[in-house]
Parts: sequence; structure tokens; C-alpha cells
Amino acid sequence: MTRRFADTPIEAAEVEALLDLSRRAPSAGYSQGAHFVVFAGADRARFWQVTDAEAWFAVTQPGVLAAPVIIVPVADPAAYTQRYAQADKAGHGLEDPANWPVPFWLTDAAMAVQNLLLLAEDRGLAALYFGIFRNADALLRDVGAPDGVVALGAVALGHRGADDQPSGSAVTRRRRPLAEVVHHGRW
Repeated sequence: MTRRFADTPIEAAEVEALLDLSRRAPSAGYSQGAHFVVFAGADRARFWQVTDAEAWFAVTQPGVLAAPVIIVPVADPAAYTQRYAQADKAGHGLEDPANWPVPFWLTDAAMAVQNLLLLAEDRGLAALYFGIFRNADALLRDVGAPDGVVALGAVALGHRGADDQPSGSAVTRRRRPLAEVVHHGRW
């Protein structure tokens, strides 16, 4: 994850190509309820202001504010409940979001985000996934998103700044050994 971006712009066509591939993540019932809201150019400032994240990053990681593109992944639960109410998927009670043992709208959108992060790395770009801790609902209202959709956080996208260095928890905490996280046949 990059925390110091260069202010070099990214072509809109490149962002669209990344998102086109990212959206090809798995989709339960092919519900396709993952969306992306792209903030670039003048819209970028609106993202920072509405979410109040600009003030926090200005103090803690100001290099993030230089990212030329912010992408907010959004999950639409209604796309899933409507899809699972259709004849070929009905009968499981999944037209009610409370009946989903795992909310696949979040899982599928998260997989699309992972695709985006991997594609950015593969293409020599820099990215940072971060949470929106304030005003996510206000941001969704501000962009005219339908009621009920959920923002999963944000991805800052751009080019790595020359002074970017590994930082954060990955530097201060060790990765758990494989034997602690892989369980064969039982826990």
C-alpha cells in the first residue's frame, strides 16, 4: 500500500480499463451489485471534504492527498435480494437480506477491490485501500447513490511518490506463519 503519491495524473481511459477488469470479480447469481464511484479532477476535493478525511490525512499521511484518483467501491444489497427472488434462484429465502449467512454483496465488491489493487500493482501504479470513517452515507447522498447501497471504503490510485517507503502495521507487525492460518481437515 502506497502512502506517498506523486501528483502525476492517470489517464481516464486507464482508470476505466482497470475498473472494467476489476468488475469481473465473482458475482453471486451474477447479481453484479458492485459499483465504483470515481473522484478525479475537481471531484477529488469533494471526496476529501465530504468525508472529512482530508484533515486526518493532512496530519498523519499527507502524501495520500496527492493521489490523482479516489475510487469508492459500493455494494448494492438490493441487486442480490432481487436476483435471488427470481425463479431460478428462489426458494432459499434470500430475497430477505437478513437470511444471507454471508452478505455476498460485500464479498463480491471486496473481490472487485482486490482485483483493482492487483491490477494497479501489475501495471506499475500505486494504490492504497483505506476506510471511510466519517460521512460515508453523506458522500453517497452527495453523489446521488440509491438508498441502501454501502460504501466499502476507498482506493487512492496514482503513481508512487519517489519518497514512498513501506510504513504502517506491515512494518511494525510480523506476518503470521502459514502454519497458524492454514488448517488441514480441522482447526
